[in-house]
Amino acid sequence: MRNALLFSFVLVLLLGSCKNERKFAIEGSWRMVYGEWMASDSSSYPAQIIGSQIKSWTREYFTFVGEFKHVDQPIDATYGEGTYSLIGKHYTENPVYHNSKAYLGHEVRILLEIKGDTLIQRWPATTDWKLPVRFCMEKYVRLR
Repeated sequence: MRNALLFSFVLVLLLGSCKNERKFAIEGSWRMVYGEWMASDSSSYPAQIIGSQIKSWTREYFTFVGEFKHVDQPIDATYGEGTYSLIGKHYTENPVYHNSKAYLGHEVRILLEIKGDTLIQRWPATTDWKLPVRFCMEKYVRLR
């Protein structure tokens, strides 16, 4: 009887100390496999640009790092970090660091879609979540 009571007490302690945090579909690391930046310079990856980029998410933060090279131009380092929110397909980044200083201090509205191990971002979305005719799109695959 004493052993059963002790076992029950230990079991309750173990179960009570376990955290059952739900992981969001976006959490983890993703590798860019395609990009089209019609809103900026109309370039595309990998057709006109060589390089790579990894983007990662935790429950509260995003970060990305990479480098790209346009033909006959020097290598561009890409990096950024900040907080984000995701409600349905409405994704908002608040960059704290970014290689493009124009993004700092601004909320970036992005339409985000996850299909299996593929993540697609389209931006810049307006305040009513519409895309302009010329928008940017990046496609990522989940890293295992």
